[in-house]
Amino acid sequence: MRSSELAHMAGVSVRTLRHYHAIGLLPEPERTSSGYRTYEATHLLRLLRIRQLASLGFSLEQIGPMLDELDAERVQGDSLGPGAQDLLDELDQRLEEQISQLEHQRELIRHIRTRHADPDYPERAMRVLDAVNAFERQTHEFGFLLNALTEDDRIAMGIAAHLYTDGELAEIERIFRAIPERGLTDEYLRVSRLMDTLPGDASPAQREHAIGAGMAFLEKIADCMDPGNWLRPDKDYERMLENMTMVHYNDAQIAASDELFLRFTRLLAKRAGG
Repeated sequence: MRSSELAHMAGVSVRTLRHYHAIGLLPEPERTSSGYRTYEATHLLRLLRIRQLASLGFSLEQIGPMLDELDAERVQGDSLGPGAQDLLDELDQRLEEQISQLEHQRELIRHIRTRHADPDYPERAMRVLDAVNAFERQTHEFGFLLNALTEDDRIAMGIAAHLYTDGELAEIERIFRAIPERGLTDEYLRVSRLMDTLPGDASPAQREHAIGAGMAFLEKIADCMDPGNWLRPDKDYERMLENMTMVHYNDAQIAASDELFLRFTRLLAKRAGG
């Protein structure tokens, strides 16, 4: 039979046949004088056995050794040998892990539905996003005219939700829960306004006023912060986000933000050093 006939009977494509030949999984058949492959029933049986093992979850790399061992055992009249048993055990373990993962995914979907959470954010970030959303809701309830978070803040929070470590996410959650719990929401927005409205030609006194207000606020929530998260080198995406934010800042705002960060990290380093 020709390759197209074999492929049709086995329920695979001719391209799959060629691939199996290329990796040595299916022996090359004899060729006619005109160069066409001519397949026998033995090729069809091997192809069907390959498809069966693949349907169980075996990889193509595992199927070849499995077929060789099964062939040898049938010749000798033996039961499954240790090699085949090991492959079955390995497959069973892998399937058990996949089942566990699927069960975890189903549980996660249930949580997403129950909590009306965003499915495009990782599970470990849900508590952080809940804290941020609760903070935003509170600011609206208090009637503030400004949103608590700018669009850049939202982008940064979204990236952090995906890329930050568990410890870094826990710190963000502590901060956004502490601000309303300690009655600091109004101060947070006031400091944000000071920095956001600082003119490009701000005087040294104006800059110092904004920096001082920022330091006063940060000192009230400094206990929520892990110095290790602040004193380590910036990650690539953090530098990217900072550059993205700086595009919208004037020179005075950039200088004030840099100075505020420098002073606060010095404070954290001093506290961490005892």
